[in-house]
Amino acid sequence: MTDLASRRRIEWAAFAAVLLVAATLRLVRLDDNGFGTAYYAAGVRSMLQGVWLFFYNSFDPAGFISLDKPPVAFWVQTIFAAVLGYSGWSIHLPQAVAGIASVALLYRLVRPVGAPAAVVSALLLAIMPIAVAVDRSNNTDSWLIFFLLLAARIALRGRGLSLVVAMALLGLAFNTKMLAALVCGPALLAGWLLAGELNWRQRLAWMTAAAVTLAIVSLSWAVAFDLTPKASRPYAGSSHDNSMLELIVMHNGLERFVRNTPAPVPTPAPAPTPRFVAYDAVPVGPLRLAEPALAMQFAWTLPLAVLGVVFAWRRRRAVVALWSAWALTYGIVYSLAGGIFHAYYLSTLGPPLAALAGIGCFELWRRGSTHLAIGLGAAALWQAYITGASLGWTSIWIGFPAVALAAAIASQWRAKRPPAVIGGVAFLVLPALWSLSAVFAPGNLSLPSASLPRWLGIDDGRGPILSRNWMALTDDPKLQAFLQQHRGNARFLLAAPNALLAAPVIIGTGQPVMAFGGFFGNDPVLSVDAFAKAVERGEVRFVVLATNRRTRDFERWVRAHGTVVDPGLWRSLPPEPRRAIVLYDLATK
Repeated sequence: MTDLASRRRIEWAAFAAVLLVAATLRLVRLDDNGFGTAYYAAGVRSMLQGVWLFFYNSFDPAGFISLDKPPVAFWVQTIFAAVLGYSGWSIHLPQAVAGIASVALLYRLVRPVGAPAAVVSALLLAIMPIAVAVDRSNNTDSWLIFFLLLAARIALRGRGLSLVVAMALLGLAFNTKMLAALVCGPALLAGWLLAGELNWRQRLAWMTAAAVTLAIVSLSWAVAFDLTPKASRPYAGSSHDNSMLELIVMHNGLERFVRNTPAPVPTPAPAPTPRFVAYDAVPVGPLRLAEPALAMQFAWTLPLAVLGVVFAWRRRRAVVALWSAWALTYGIVYSLAGGIFHAYYLSTLGPPLAALAGIGCFELWRRGSTHLAIGLGAAALWQAYITGASLGWTSIWIGFPAVALAAAIASQWRAKRPPAVIGGVAFLVLPALWSLSAVFAPGNLSLPSASLPRWLGIDDGRGPILSRNWMALTDDPKLQAFLQQHRGNARFLLAAPNALLAAPVIIGTGQPVMAFGGFFGNDPVLSVDAFAKAVERGEVRFVVLATNRRTRDFERWVRAHGTVVDPGLWRSLPPEPRRAIVLYDLATK
């Protein structure tokens, strides 16, 4: 009895230490990230100003256009901001809390396999580079993962009602990131089927009830949004038909797989220019996720995860089926996604790989030195591949996987486990350093990632847009003060062609700003004629345009009817090469 109590104390101490590591990586210097993704932060500031704006997930305080994501994560951020005050820290804190809670949930999910497996799994998720980067952002993926883990915990109970509740939670995840959540559906179903003992008629009945529940919970908000008269709600951001259901299918669905690009026009070869890439341009294919640029984010323990599937299948079929199907379905989707793709999407692969790797470590330890040597050796070679391709094969950092490999060999020759412990510690160093890079060198805060090369000042090949944070030129206190001073009776403080220019002004002032064309400037929210009539009614006076954006009808109309405002009156930020903004006054002509 004493030995059991002692083991429990050790287990809880280890679990507490893992949670401390998770909290440290997610909370230290969190306020350094400012407002993160300004587009989302502007939406939170707008939603604080009224229940109507809150429900419709409005981007701006006038309710002109909505955010192009579902509302649940932003509702949580808005509640935190309402309680703690609106700041960059208060809107980032919910994601950090969700990330820490996800580490705890993963521990509970793996605990039936064995305490060591649970602790190792939780530790691997706590230090997974992309998990840390995402949990330190105001993107929605942290809450998506939290709801998926809750659904997994319920599904593995195997009871009939468990599947219904799990699908309701999957519906909440859908209202956090739409179709990205449904990719996990087959995994939840597989785990539930293997965990329960119901007959086929009972299973069919409960599966039907669960499907209905999933449909109702998933589509409830989108249907309510679309059924509201268009004049009584914001325009559905990033849609072409002002429909949230269209947004689900197109921008947040098919466009993730197929990127619409115009056919290339033959032109003379231009002079070399800097590489400005807004997406993680890793070629689509079955080995896409093995590319170092992506593998460094999440896949450090991949060989151990594979061995976990192999060795634990007979003992824990439901658990292994759930995690394997989770990893496989998301892996297939990301390997095929040739449209809008970012490295931070890979955070959804964090829980299954961490769980399977923790189970793999436990199974290898149970089987003795030979299995430990094989597992640790394979993992060390894989880590050496990622490190060598990212930092150079002659860098000092290759020494850590080398130590792990030497320990694997020693554990076999001496037939003892202690060398494997040393190798395991050496194996954790590089993932931990990659995670710390998200704390000390976060790069582009809107597209979170981890990169030890970036922290060390080495080109990681991702281009300047993904490797640094770009301040919007409208984030200028002098500009915002000028607009408030000279606004007059205009409904909108400012109009801009896209949300990227509008968001900093909303954050800084809390006043209505019109994002004429939605997020990128492509949304047909308002015709030029309708905009001209809004100007005639005195709703809009000032418009800001970016000089590096392509000219469209909106920009041409503004330049033809507006007067350029002297930059000395409103600009305090120095103009950057290749980037500048011009302020137009439409009340002077």
